[in-house]
Amino acid sequence: MTSLALTGPVRIAGHRIPRVVLALVVAALLPGILAATPLLSEPRALSLSTAAGLAIAGLSLNVLLGYAGQISLGQFFFVAVGAFTLGLVTGVTDLRLPWVVGLVAAAAAGAAIAFLVGLPALRLRGLYLAVVTISLGFVGAESLFRIEAIGGGSAGKLIPPPYLGSDPISSRVGFLAVALVLLVLAWQVDVNIVRSRLGRAFRVLKADEEVAASFGVDVARYKLLAFTISGAMAGVAGCLYGTNATITGSLGSYDRSVQLLVVVVLGGLGSRAGIITAAFLVMLYPDWLISWFGEGIRGFDLIINGFVLMITIAFQPRGYAGAIQDAREHRRMRKGGEPPLPPTRPHLPDLRRPSGMPEPRRIRTGQAVLEAREISVRFGGLQAVDRASIRVDKGTIVGLMGPNGAGKTTLFNAISGTLTPDTGTVAFLGEDVSALPSHQRAARGMGRTFQLIGLAKDQSVYENLLIAQHLAAPYGAVAALTTVGSRRWEREVRERADQTLDGLGFGHYRNTLVSRLSHGQQRIVEIGCALVTSPELVMLDEPSAGMSPAAAEDLAATLLDIRDQLGRTVLLIEHNVPLVLGTADELYVMDAGRVIANGEPSDVVTRPEVVTAYLGQAVDA
Repeated sequence: MTSLALTGPVRIAGHRIPRVVLALVVAALLPGILAATPLLSEPRALSLSTAAGLAIAGLSLNVLLGYAGQISLGQFFFVAVGAFTLGLVTGVTDLRLPWVVGLVAAAAAGAAIAFLVGLPALRLRGLYLAVVTISLGFVGAESLFRIEAIGGGSAGKLIPPPYLGSDPISSRVGFLAVALVLLVLAWQVDVNIVRSRLGRAFRVLKADEEVAASFGVDVARYKLLAFTISGAMAGVAGCLYGTNATITGSLGSYDRSVQLLVVVVLGGLGSRAGIITAAFLVMLYPDWLISWFGEGIRGFDLIINGFVLMITIAFQPRGYAGAIQDAREHRRMRKGGEPPLPPTRPHLPDLRRPSGMPEPRRIRTGQAVLEAREISVRFGGLQAVDRASIRVDKGTIVGLMGPNGAGKTTLFNAISGTLTPDTGTVAFLGEDVSALPSHQRAARGMGRTFQLIGLAKDQSVYENLLIAQHLAAPYGAVAALTTVGSRRWEREVRERADQTLDGLGFGHYRNTLVSRLSHGQQRIVEIGCALVTSPELVMLDEPSAGMSPAAAEDLAATLLDIRDQLGRTVLLIEHNVPLVLGTADELYVMDAGRVIANGEPSDVVTRPEVVTAYLGQAVDA
């Protein structure tokens, strides 16, 4: 992901000018300057304007696919919605309103239609969602946009140019300035998304929806936000395709959506600079081919696009941006090598509750932080959890053991809200949270880790610590897109992330992708993410899995620090018996979905029913 942004001021003649303002001025003036030279002709300006539209459409698909991980193979349908909306609002035979009004209406229409399309995405994934989005392009191109009232029938719809005062911007060079200004604004919106809780929520959604919910992300809401924002940006792109031209239903056809997919994959999912570069190349190189090889090469660009797409997916799935990032990483490794290893026994920072999160209910030591009663979960014919009850008192470490398949993680998921049990209740800090989804339980102070490490592994250590503080930055989508009202919260979460990095000893790994860390290092980062918002209850699912004996000993000391120094309560699933005996105040043992024993750990592990659960029974010959 590119870090280039149009933020921060530039000092010119002693004055501090925001970069985005400078970029907008350059975008508005540069076409006129170049038009006075042989570098920019009217036909070339038209191609560049269309390329700018393709670039904005690429950014819209990147929000959906690159950030949020939601598949859309019919994205140009939303582009066509924007174009035809502009025609209905500004057309001489329609409403005849100003072009700017049409631009806003196109963004709103694209957002509204995308929101409706996003509703099935709450239940559909993968191939099924792809089929739904493909059908959109077909319905639009073959039916909806051919309706006389919408698309002008077979003749299409003529869209007038925008006006500057009373004068139309009828030249291609003049409209190129408009297109570049909109591209700069789309760029900045994308930057704001990435740097906000909105973009972080999208990225963890792409990584794992259960992990996202454990960090407090409302999965359904943010999926719909991704579709809505993507649709609005696509609607704006449609205005660049439709202005001062006649558009027909073919604008939303499937082949254009495939072209857009090529742009995003070649540029690199998540890379705005790569996508914009790819958009201009894909739009302009067919003309270059014709100028080099003649008219006989026309149409071969589609074949070349498909071939390049296959090669990219096979050899560099992260596109141009990924290739550049790999080259930088290789150069860094050659120069400086690996940074020093972080300590396996981190110093956990004692962070106060974030000001953006509500204070949890107050309870005294010895009272129940968590009380799960008669929990039952059935998967078809399998009774995974059978009337299991567990209590965790404040200021204690409670262990949960059992053989593989005993139902421990399923019980964990029922407690955290990842799944809904068939029967039973869950009380947290004296409140019945049985009906609350996972993200609301996280907001009340329930943090957890996962059996398979619950991090966004394609993001850096620092980004994961920011993602984990989703609830600590309580600003909305508008503030995220504009940065108005979000800066105070962003400063706070970034300070907490820095403090946690220093405490964990991961300062040298700040910008290292989590996927490049060892398993043990990933576990430490995951525990740091679980603690960064100071939850009342920390639920750890097999944290020592994959660790060496020495690292497991350090983990035991860390667990005691969580209880004794940070004052947190811990519920621990673990197979490592010495670790549990050395840390737990109370132990529960499950077998075949039931709790078969609980009490003081050293006593519980010697009970016959526990020994039988692990070792089995003797069989008479």
